[in-house]
Amino acid sequence: MKKFLFIATASISLFACTPKTAEITEKVEPSFPNEDVAMGDKLYVENCGKCHGLKTVTDYTPEQWKKIVPNMAAKAKIDSDAENKILQFVLWKTENK
Repeated sequence: MKKFLFIATASISLFACTPKTAEITEKVEPSFPNEDVAMGDKLYVENCGKCHGLKTVTDYTPEQWKKIVPNMAAKAKIDSDAENKILQFVLWKTENK
């Protein structure tokens, strides 16, 4: 019985002295250079994520995005203002990996 109490006490002491770690749950908002790029991010998520999974922006070059965005904007019936903001966002993102 004494052996059991010793092991139990030692275990509790060991866990009590273990440093506490907590998962950081604070959301960090990205910093965009201007409101158009920030809106482009929002429009990219809202529009491009409707029909298919969002692509990792940095998987494509700026030249590729300059072809992809107009093509997809026409298919999705996105107006030219929104298309321009999405393009600004993806170009900014590819240049600021």
